[in-house]
Amino acid sequence: MTLRAAVDSPATGRPRTPYRRRLLGRRLPVLLGAALVLALLGPFGTFADLTLAQRLAYWIGLIGLGGLAFELLTLAAARRLRDRPEAWRALLAGVTLAVAAPMTMAVALLERSLRGKDMLHPLGLAELFVYVVLITLLVSAIPVWLELRDRGLLAGPTPPPAPDNAPVPPAERPEPAFLARLPARLGRDLLALEMEDHYVRAHTAEGSDLILMRLRDAIAELAGLDGMQVHRSHWVAAAAVAGVERKPDGKLVLVLRNGRRVPVSRSHAAAVREAGWTEKTGP
Repeated sequence: MTLRAAVDSPATGRPRTPYRRRLLGRRLPVLLGAALVLALLGPFGTFADLTLAQRLAYWIGLIGLGGLAFELLTLAAARRLRDRPEAWRALLAGVTLAVAAPMTMAVALLERSLRGKDMLHPLGLAELFVYVVLITLLVSAIPVWLELRDRGLLAGPTPPPAPDNAPVPPAERPEPAFLARLPARLGRDLLALEMEDHYVRAHTAEGSDLILMRLRDAIAELAGLDGMQVHRSHWVAAAAVAGVERKPDGKLVLVLRNGRRVPVSRSHAAAVREAGWTEKTGP
């Protein structure tokens, strides 16, 4: 007895778990378990008037019918959660009452035919309606709670505040300002920067282009992107380094993913080694 949306997506108000897994893993086990418990306990006089087999048929039939009605109604109503997730309380209340009304009549007819009890009068129907609503709430409580949590409609525990020096997850880091300067045809996979007179040549996996600005200003706009200046005229992204070559005079040359080679000045060689780039074996 839970909700099913037409589109399963992780947005608020939409389920994260596929419908079949929610049905088989949550709804059906709870419905079956509730029917078995009610058959064993025999509430509302069913224990004294019916055999165990009759009680099983009685409660499995009623719980199954109520669960089917609940499912069909929520399937039709849950589309509203995509646009108004805050309306889930009213939706659940409406569905519960809408299911309880026909189920009350079904129970009244079953009681008259099976146990000879005439509940088809205002007072009897009112009494049955209260019982039906109560059982519906008890049976659906756990699956509905799981469903609401799956849809992100229940607030979880507030995480402790992160320390000021805690690393920011990559998904939450803003894009470096420099990347907005790149032409769309070059994409955002920045490999290296190279100073050319008053320009900076930006090298990406898709090609290169000149941008009118100083190299130091471009590097400042790359704050947050893993990389470093390796020469007075070159900056390299860490993810771009495929390997390192050593010249006979001991100087280092970085080999990038696109095959480009970038010299490392002696003043930056220690930082390159500290970053572990010299451990890369080559393209």
